[in-house]
Amino acid sequence: MSTTTATKKATSTRKAAPAKPASTKPAPRGKAPAKRAASKPTVLAAAAATGKVKFYRQRANKTLRNLPYFAPGTDTRKAAEAVQKRRESGDTIGAIAEDLNASVATVRRMITGLLLAQAVEAGEHDKAWDGTEGAEIIVNGASK
Repeated sequence: MSTTTATKKATSTRKAAPAKPASTKPAPRGKAPAKRAASKPTVLAAAAATGKVKFYRQRANKTLRNLPYFAPGTDTRKAAEAVQKRRESGDTIGAIAEDLNASVATVRRMITGLLLAQAVEAGEHDKAWDGTEGAEIIVNGASK
């Protein structure tokens, strides 16, 4: 004959934690990021398309890297969009570079240039431009 002893369950006096948002995880790697809403080009985008404004990225060692602006409808913009679509479909940068007979760095720069163009067209850098011709705008890592 076996005996079983019952133990009293411990009760907690803690308050329940607040509910967390449904999902804070980034989109899965194979999924495309949300597209920016298409809007009319900003004044900065028009100036960048004509070459009146130059964009630079400041490196960690404080040197500047020129970032080209890919105006809509240009051959370089179409090539960069094709590269971005391949990246979104899961192709590696190395495979894309091999197919295009270009370096991995060139493919990365194409993607970076396209992202810059999309940001300029969305108006994200409008505040950095004072309206002068020949202006240089530092993006992604402006000096502290």
